[in-house]
Amino acid sequence: MSDLNNITVTPTEDGMITLLIDGQPLSEKYGMKFDPSIADDLKALQVGQNVKLFEQFVFSHSDLNFEHAYSYTLVIIKENDRYKAGKNFVYKITASGQPAIEHVITKQGVAMSATDVHEFIQAHLSKALTDYTDLNYAY
Repeated sequence: MSDLNNITVTPTEDGMITLLIDGQPLSEKYGMKFDPSIADDLKALQVGQNVKLFEQFVFSHSDLNFEHAYSYTLVIIKENDRYKAGKNFVYKITASGQPAIEHVITKQGVAMSATDVHEFIQAHLSKALTDYTDLNYAY
């Protein structure tokens, strides 16, 4: 597909497709398959736009008024005549009866690495257990 330049589209036996960017799979750990319509969505992208391919829930917690959820997303971004994969750690806060507000968590403006995400989660769990949770009582 010449319109997708550096993306290789391979049909699978079940009618889905797989995508490689510059010959690399989108996930080393999981075989990711997509509906063939994703190719049309990618072709329609303008420079700087992206398509979210996958969202993986990581953890959530709630307090009296808010639901806080964290996920890891995989997007394909169009850059000039090429495409690249982008991975983002995303925070979503939802107030009861209100639409969710979502933003990408970065480390000084740069996407977080897997190590950064692990450190972030460990720090938040530790803080929740030491500062906000009394394991002797349920409130």
